[in-house]
Amino acid sequence: MKTTMKAVVKFDNVANATELREVPVPQIGPNDTLVEVSYVGVCGTDPHMHNGTVAFNFNCPFILGHEFAGIIVQAGKQVSNFKVGDRVTSETHADYCGQCALCRTNNYHLCRGRKGFGFHLDGAFTRYVKVPERVLHRVPDNVSLKAASLTEPLCVAYKSVICNSTVNPGDTVVVIGPGPIGLLCMKMAQLCGAGQIIAIGTQGDDDRLELAKSCGATIIINSSRIDPLPKIMSMGDGYGADLIVDTAGAAETLKLSMSAVRPNGQITKIGWGPKPVNFSLDPLIAKSVTFKGHFSHTWDVWEKCLTLMSTGQIDLERLITHELPIDKWEEAFELVETKKAMKVVLTPID
Repeated sequence: MKTTMKAVVKFDNVANATELREVPVPQIGPNDTLVEVSYVGVCGTDPHMHNGTVAFNFNCPFILGHEFAGIIVQAGKQVSNFKVGDRVTSETHADYCGQCALCRTNNYHLCRGRKGFGFHLDGAFTRYVKVPERVLHRVPDNVSLKAASLTEPLCVAYKSVICNSTVNPGDTVVVIGPGPIGLLCMKMAQLCGAGQIIAIGTQGDDDRLELAKSCGATIIINSSRIDPLPKIMSMGDGYGADLIVDTAGAAETLKLSMSAVRPNGQITKIGWGPKPVNFSLDPLIAKSVTFKGHFSHTWDVWEKCLTLMSTGQIDLERLITHELPIDKWEEAFELVETKKAMKVVLTPID
C-alpha cells in the first residue's frame, strides 16, 4: 500500500479554498478500520462548504466527503465484528463521546462532542478513510457498493419521516424540495401508506419532479409556475396536509408549510435556512401544529435502511445520474448546484 493518496481538501475557512492534494494515508487505532473507498456521494452541502455559503467555522484543513462505501483493508487489534475484505458503509459520525446523556440514550448524533466525516474530521473524497468500528455497517451481498454509498441520505429520510413524524395510511403528505433527500422522503411516505404525496419544486426542478413520480409522488407542482397552496387546500376536507416535510429550508418554504398544514398537523424541517425567517411563527400556535427539526440518524436506522435496500423496496442507484473521478470534483459540484444531476458519485484516483 502506498503511503500517500490524492484527496479533495478544504484548506481554509474562506470561499473557494478547496483543492486536490497529496496527503498521507491515515494511521488507524486499535478500534478503527481502514476502508478503501469504492464510491463517495456528493451531498448538496459539499459545494456550499466549498463556496462559503454555509455558516460553519471549520477546523481546516480536512478532506471533504461523508457519504461513502468501500472495503476494509486494515482492522485494528480490538476490532471484533468486522474483518479485512468486508464490504461496508459508514455513518457520518466520525467521533462522539459515548458517555453523555445523549449518547447513552441513542441520541449520539446530537452529542456536543460529535465530529462528522467531511466536516470536522477527514472524510472520503480520497482513497482511504479511517473509520471506527462502532459506526460501520455491513453491506448486504445483493446491494452494490455504489448504491450503498447513498445509504446516508436514505437514513436521513427514514429518520425524519418514520421516526420523527407520523404518517398514517391515507394521509396527505407534502414534500418541499425534490432533491435526493426529498425524493427519499416521498418514498418513505409511500411505504407508510400515504394517500396523497405532493412534491413541490421550483425553477429548474422539472426533471426532478418527473423522477418524484417514481418515488411515490401522486401530484407534482412547480411553484415557479403554479401556487401550490390553493391546490393543497382544495384536496380532501380542505383543511390542508397532515404532514409537510421541508427539505428546502428557505424562509419562503417554511411560510408555505405553515399555511398548508392542517390544524393539529405536523411540519418536519430538514433543510437549513440560510437567512432569518422574518415573519411570525404564531400560526404554529393557532393551529396547534407539531413542528420538528430533524438532523442526522442513528445505528438502528442504518440497519433498517440496508434491509429495505436488500429486499428491493428501495433502489438508490436510480438516483445516480453521474459518476466521476475525484479529480473532477469541481465538475461534480457544478452539476449538483445547477441541478443537472440528481446524485453524483465520485471514485478514487491514484
